[in-house]
Amino acid sequence: MSTKPFAALLFSLLMLGGCAQQGAPAFTAPEEGDAAYLKATGARADELYITSTPPAGGRDYRDVYIAPVNVAHLHVVSAVDGPADADWEVTAEEKANLQAIVRHELSMALGYHSAFNVVDSAQDAQIILSVRLLAIHPNATREQVAAGARLGGSVTASLALRDAASSEVLVRSVDTRSTDDIWAFNQVDNEAPAISLLFRGWGNSVRRGILALQGRTSDPLAPVIQASEQ
Repeated sequence: MSTKPFAALLFSLLMLGGCAQQGAPAFTAPEEGDAAYLKATGARADELYITSTPPAGGRDYRDVYIAPVNVAHLHVVSAVDGPADADWEVTAEEKANLQAIVRHELSMALGYHSAFNVVDSAQDAQIILSVRLLAIHPNATREQVAAGARLGGSVTASLALRDAASSEVLVRSVDTRSTDDIWAFNQVDNEAPAISLLFRGWGNSVRRGILALQGRTSDPLAPVIQASEQ
């Protein structure tokens, strides 16, 4: 069963640049097994679910609200067997810095060439973009990094686009991306290029996807998404 135009186009570009990483923890989207959602394949994402009943006015959506990043269930995966490094706990100050960085990067990406209008409240939005950080997976321990190991790792996040009027999830993806400096998440400063780069990429993918959905652009490199009933 092929999906409707709204959903098919929406994430046809959203997953460009998203690379599932070997060894990253597995997380299950709430929509798995829900007959109201189609399961998509062909996207560069661990999981992708698309509503089977997209809103009729989706092609006209312009106003996007970026919800605060949810880190309530963030899990740090130990690079070795044993307990996770307790020093990875996100402090209140770091959380505030992270929120500012993420909102800035997503706002800049969505507003590029005035593609979308980022609004300050959900009440003024047509689409709500929600990001939940699920896992941080450093490739090396703190001791190994001190001894000269590389700083790389990966981040797993859940991205959801909701209809602001109904609060229904239109599309959800669980995506894992790599970074050359996972340790930027260990101490989140006001300026964190590695974090900025990750969310800039996600933001650009979201913008391209919605533009394709609305017929305002096209991209021959977009993956072909196949969706079927669960």
